[in-house]
Amino acid sequence: MNSDTPLYDVIVVGAGHAGCEAAAAAARMGCRTLLLTIDLDKLGHMSCNPSIGGPAKGHLVREIDAMGGLMARVTDATYIQIRLLNESKGPAVQALRAQCDKRLYAKVLKEALERIPNLDLKQAMVERIIPGAGSQAPGAGDDAERFAVLTHTGRRYRGRALVLTTGTFLRGRAITGEAIWGAGRAGEAPALALGQDLAALGFPLVRLKTGTPPRVDARTIDFGHTELQPGSDVPLWFGHYYGETIDEGQTTKERPGPARPSSFVDGLSSPIAPAFVGKPAPVYPHAQPGGWRPQLPCYLVHTTPEFHAIVQANLGRAPLFSGVIEGVGPRYCPSIEDKIVRFADKERHGMFLEPEGWSTAEVYVQGCNTSLPEDVQWRMLRAIPALRHVEITRAGYAIEYDAVATGEIAPDLSAKRLPGLFLAGQINGTTGYEEAAAQGLVAGVNAARFVRAAPPMILRRDQAYIGVLIDDLVTKAIHEPYRMFTSRAEHRLLLRHDNADLRLTPLAGELGLVEPARVAAAERKREHAEALLAELRGRRVFPSAAVNATLAAHGVAPLSAEMTAEELLRRPEVRYSQIRPALGLPDAPPDVAEQAEVQAKYGGYFAKQQREVERMRKMESRRLPPGLDYAAIRGLRNEARQVLARFQPATLGQAARLSGINPADIAVLLIAIEKQQRVATPPPGHPHAT
Repeated sequence: MNSDTPLYDVIVVGAGHAGCEAAAAAARMGCRTLLLTIDLDKLGHMSCNPSIGGPAKGHLVREIDAMGGLMARVTDATYIQIRLLNESKGPAVQALRAQCDKRLYAKVLKEALERIPNLDLKQAMVERIIPGAGSQAPGAGDDAERFAVLTHTGRRYRGRALVLTTGTFLRGRAITGEAIWGAGRAGEAPALALGQDLAALGFPLVRLKTGTPPRVDARTIDFGHTELQPGSDVPLWFGHYYGETIDEGQTTKERPGPARPSSFVDGLSSPIAPAFVGKPAPVYPHAQPGGWRPQLPCYLVHTTPEFHAIVQANLGRAPLFSGVIEGVGPRYCPSIEDKIVRFADKERHGMFLEPEGWSTAEVYVQGCNTSLPEDVQWRMLRAIPALRHVEITRAGYAIEYDAVATGEIAPDLSAKRLPGLFLAGQINGTTGYEEAAAQGLVAGVNAARFVRAAPPMILRRDQAYIGVLIDDLVTKAIHEPYRMFTSRAEHRLLLRHDNADLRLTPLAGELGLVEPARVAAAERKREHAEALLAELRGRRVFPSAAVNATLAAHGVAPLSAEMTAEELLRRPEVRYSQIRPALGLPDAPPDVAEQAEVQAKYGGYFAKQQREVERMRKMESRRLPPGLDYAAIRGLRNEARQVLARFQPATLGQAARLSGINPADIAVLLIAIEKQQRVATPPPGHPHAT
């Protein structure tokens, strides 16, 4: 033991996207925090696609930012392209997606972490977890050592709470064709001893699999055979920037152009400046170095019959089909060989050629995940016209790793069998940077609250996509790597990317994750949006030749009857930016105008969904007694008893969402807990009543 090592409040093991958010959250809440990682130069490393966001994933990133996390602002500093997806659809499914400079992302993230007080970063491989004497008692005293971790060099670090974010490193192995080697990801050693240690502590482990495509040299691509995919021509950001700062009650208008704020997390006035400078790599045609933000396009190509024939002729050598791969992969992100087998009737599949950075010639082949032998990868890529002479810089590979089995974590991401231990990221069976980062933030918050003997923070399903994600991990059996989709959120109309700060920033302020000025800015946005909506409802517009001519000049169809400005804005094709000058309405910041516009168009749907939420909350408020003996409840089916005993749901609502539980089981359970409560609380006048 090293007697000179300090006692940390929170130790975080692993510095991927989950670990970085966990460490940042705990430290910002005032906990002395230690972040341990195998390689300090690869914090938040983008080992797969260097992109952030997409449907549901982009919502998670906005929520992370609303709660003071780092991912959104690191993305804003390093993205080389951004787009708003599903722009023609409703606001519930619209989402941002950005392509980042993968090297700069890790650099900017490390620098951001180094600026956070209370946070130490150290390079080490953790091999053992040693539960301490205080590990069984939350809040067991300021000096209680609940955990120690032992590194590969014999160094021992002590902590009151521990967060594990091991990614794909637990007994990881990489596979390309017949080549198999131990790795957490290409070029990095796996965490063999730690995986064995978790098993020794009693954690049941499952085997999962993910994959990555080959990278190619842009100088060997014929871009004349690709379809251009440009970035957005209007400013888009993942972070919340309010166009003003608060200084002793005074307001100052936004400075022109992005600037790097003094506080990376709490900067309010201006979007973060690009971390890259100079001209892009000259190999990329149609680059966008000017405009509101320097950007690079992506390029679309498609597979060919020749490509498919090469893959099909080599399925016998494919580890996915030969039995070499044991782990289960993500169904919604299949390898290219799996796509060709499963969708044999499809003549072609789209793939995107995405630059991995502003100044590098290395390109990611999105949509071509594969573990086929490297010689097959060369031949199949060269069957695509744009890639006839392509050079592969890195071959694609599959990665297998251990994850903790379903049923081992509570809604606060704590390990049920070891108080004070929290799990986040792929160790819980998820896939994706955004899912990992969201869990990391929650685990870091709850580790800090555990140390202080404070109740955990649990986000509801109607409150955040993060709440949906964690509730699914707690209540559903995970048979494959879990990925977030908008369809998983039953209240997605209320969980839009445009209102993440209104939903979550006040809570983040209460937790100490963001500064009061940022909470005030979010509340001011809410107030201004409500005031603007009231103005729209009170402004009546009458049809006349003059009014219709003014509306037509701004692209709005004429009126045939009297209506309010809100009713006019309710038209699907009408935007606030059109009717504002036409009707002399007040100017408003884009985020405020967006809120008013969304409320005008979809307010009725929001109200209906809110009523559904209130009905569901009644079930969520019915807590189930800890340690409830489900085997003793008469009328429960055997399958229901087994599922309930395994997952130990905290509320009746959670029990209802468990796979294998039906409405009849919930009715029986409700009767049982009401009977138990009547016995525990005798009515007034009863001899045993107090």
